[in-house]
Amino acid sequence: MRKTTFFVTLAILAACTQKSDNTETVVAFDTSFIDSTVNPCENFYQYAIGGWRAKNPVPETESRWMAFNILNEENRQKLLEIVDVVRENTSAKKGTDKQMIRDFYNAAMDTAAIDAAGISGIEPILARIDGIATKEDLVKQFGILAPQGVSTPVGLYIGADSKNSKMNTVYASQSGLNLPDRDYYLQDNEKFEDIRKAYVEHINKMFALSGIETEVGVSILALETKLAEISWSRLERRDPAKRYNKKNLKDWDATLDALPVEAIATGRGFGAFDTIIVGQPSFFASLNDLIKAEELETWKNYLKWNTITGFANYLGSDLEKENFAFYRTKLSGTSTMKPRNERVFGTMNRVLGEPLGKLFVKEYFDEESKAYMSNMIENLRSAYKDRIQALEWMSDATKEKAMKKLDAFTYKVGYPDEWEDYSDLDIVSDSYIQNMINARTFGYKKMLEKLGEPVDKTKWGMSPQTVNAYYNPSNNEIVFPAGILQPPFFHKDFDHAINYGGIGAVIGHEFSHGFDDQGSKFDWDGNLNSWWTDEDRAKFDKLAQKLGEQYDGYSPVDSMYVNGKMTMGENIADLGGVTLAYEALQKQYEGNTPEPIDGFTWQQRFFLGWANVWKGNIKEQELMKRLKSDVHSPAEYRVIGPLVNFEPYYEAFGACETGAMHKPDTARIMIW
Repeated sequence: MRKTTFFVTLAILAACTQKSDNTETVVAFDTSFIDSTVNPCENFYQYAIGGWRAKNPVPETESRWMAFNILNEENRQKLLEIVDVVRENTSAKKGTDKQMIRDFYNAAMDTAAIDAAGISGIEPILARIDGIATKEDLVKQFGILAPQGVSTPVGLYIGADSKNSKMNTVYASQSGLNLPDRDYYLQDNEKFEDIRKAYVEHINKMFALSGIETEVGVSILALETKLAEISWSRLERRDPAKRYNKKNLKDWDATLDALPVEAIATGRGFGAFDTIIVGQPSFFASLNDLIKAEELETWKNYLKWNTITGFANYLGSDLEKENFAFYRTKLSGTSTMKPRNERVFGTMNRVLGEPLGKLFVKEYFDEESKAYMSNMIENLRSAYKDRIQALEWMSDATKEKAMKKLDAFTYKVGYPDEWEDYSDLDIVSDSYIQNMINARTFGYKKMLEKLGEPVDKTKWGMSPQTVNAYYNPSNNEIVFPAGILQPPFFHKDFDHAINYGGIGAVIGHEFSHGFDDQGSKFDWDGNLNSWWTDEDRAKFDKLAQKLGEQYDGYSPVDSMYVNGKMTMGENIADLGGVTLAYEALQKQYEGNTPEPIDGFTWQQRFFLGWANVWKGNIKEQELMKRLKSDVHSPAEYRVIGPLVNFEPYYEAFGACETGAMHKPDTARIMIW
């Protein structure tokens, strides 16, 4: 999500505006993106943006190059200009946004001081781990180390109770793996065996660069493999009902003789609590046995490894380069590091998201866009109501409750009404690593403050400059940060067809998450609650299964396929998003058919707008990783997957009675 070899590339890629005689004209869709040699009935993705793809290979500093990446780069360029001014502000007072931005950035850019400090910033943590003498000491450190940012197998966090969305509660979840997915440890093929071999070498190199002369890579991989074996798969973890296992803390604790969860929580600063929601009960039972069975020294080396790898990018150039070589080059195919200022900004954007967001929206967010978005959202809501009322597979009883949930949907656009208070975050001017430890401790403290408190539904889960959107089932809300409300997703001066094919389909996508195979298990108040009749749920599941089977057939990499079950929620949301946005666009036009633009009807431009937001290229290593770890289908299938089921697409580009994009009427899947 970030920017120097990009200076030239962005000028080509953005192509959202053209200047003439000092005026700026918005270009909604650049027709040079089209590959006219391809029949849209064969591959609409390649037809719509194949010209763009040919001219825009993945930069060496990236593992993929998508519309999302490009807009993130543009947002970062804007913010870096602001940061360059802020960093020279010597008068900013301690605890102010500008002081934190200034000192964080300047400390992180001082590579001479960072290299000179070496691993001194984490030496107290490593010494604490060295001091572990018993298994009891070990699990005690599972509590003490986590708030400082050291990963352990025990995930404890505070969030909205899935069955009482107004109150926060404590959750326990599996954790502890350092490769992208459990399959990287368990799958028996040449590609993953090669990665595991490289991982062992990487661990040993990182220990050596930290001044710890020991060959522990094999034993750490073996321990993480055992953790992978007892971990639930991503598919198993998708079901919120399976993850909701409410237990009395003391009773559950009593079943884990080597894993005192209550003591671990106390070590992490949790106040008193009686109940806990356990995400993966079998994992913790098996972890309890693994703690007893595994050698203490292996556990200690594992915690040292989690410390080194968790802070590697803030400890010095040698560690950072080695970390990049494995995680970015070996696993994702990225061959070249970004410039230092861009890497630093990426970290600062995560640590100081809202302070930077304030500056971003002040300079770059157009309030007219907010009004346009609100109108689009209401048009999408109206279209969804029409779709629900017309469904043949859903009973009136379930429709009534679906309408109730739809009416209860709330939305946030642009930026928070009230900004997060960061004044207690201690950002110093002379230590990058200390700032990272302080930031992680600060974030942990913020989370702890939620315990026993009502859920604050005004809070945002993303910073305003983020190029993304989300649906929060516990709040029953959809959220659109200012960062995504820009080309190619949206511009207030785009024609409606491009806007509805872009951000409109994103809105519909997020609406549909409230009614996908998992989001549909939450009711209008955001509670995990079965509000369907059994018959309707069975009909819905049958339709979802057919959609999953469609995506199971997509193979973007030789011998690797999309997992239709793991990507189910996103695929349902994509199909729903396109469907709803198209119907909402018809409401927007209200029968006033616009003239074609660049030779394309409004119907065709809608679908070109949809393809435009997913344009991109991706390196094979990154694609492989995402097939295992990402709940989203690859971009090409996000475009064509919904369209083969959607009659208006066929009407817009011809009958498509033959070709790869054709599906017989009887085989097309309509859910919402």
